[in-house]
Amino acid sequence: MSEQSTPPTGLRTGIYDLGYRAYEGRRLGRGYAITSLFWYSARAVFGLGRGWVAKLFSMGLAVIALIPALVQLAIAAIIPAEFEYASYENYFGFVGLVLALFCAVTAPEVVGRDQRNQTLALYFSRALSRADYVTAKVAALLFGLLIVQLIPQLLLLSGNAVATEEVVDYLSENLDEIPPILASAFIIATMMSSVSLAIASQTARRYWASGAVVIYFVIATALGAILRETIASSDGDYALLISPLHVLEGTVYWVFASTPEVGSDIYNISVDGIYFFAAAVGYSLLGLGVLYRRFLRMRI
Repeated sequence: MSEQSTPPTGLRTGIYDLGYRAYEGRRLGRGYAITSLFWYSARAVFGLGRGWVAKLFSMGLAVIALIPALVQLAIAAIIPAEFEYASYENYFGFVGLVLALFCAVTAPEVVGRDQRNQTLALYFSRALSRADYVTAKVAALLFGLLIVQLIPQLLLLSGNAVATEEVVDYLSENLDEIPPILASAFIIATMMSSVSLAIASQTARRYWASGAVVIYFVIATALGAILRETIASSDGDYALLISPLHVLEGTVYWVFASTPEVGSDIYNISVDGIYFFAAAVGYSLLGLGVLYRRFLRMRI
């Protein structure tokens, strides 16, 4: 007959009913969850809260986007005569490729990091819906692109005002430049963020996603320019609507109601600016559709 085991001396055993106590504190809700995810993702766009390598690429590209504005201000300070190297309407022509590289660096971090770390299930188990998740991510990259664009433009505006003898008069005479600056920056940020995130969301691998975003902007831009030269008729000008950078450049000139700069690819072509704007809206909607569909149908 086996001996009955006895618990060690001093060890109390038993079953304790700890019960279940419902949470009675304040529930911050869905809006707070979306806002928190937005600010977290916006910080990730610029590498804040991460290592110096993450900050180097995103912030480095943001600084590069400032260079044309700094050059213009330096020229204005040295040369007494009025000379415009960079203006509000042609600024995108200088920094378009830089913005594309910025998207290639940041978009995989915005939507790929959660896939790599397998944290999407945690997000979707709370008050945050999948559509809310995508909305916060798009808004974060859009916000980052607005900052990268608007700081140089505002620097141009303030610098040009300071370079004149009558600062107040210059600002009052050029206040009408602010609405097209804001409108063009918003259109650019919307299209580039939606398309970049749609591409980057297809894989969790950072380098594959970055490469795919770069390939899209470079190849599509080159393809549009090549087709325009290849097609002999005037219809060849519409081939530039394939190119994302040409579409955005044409949209900016249309928003400012100005003539494209001499020597640019969209100078003296038969395509009206409204077509570039319509193409920008179309690409934005297509990118958003692909992005939302990706996360709404994703298995986690």
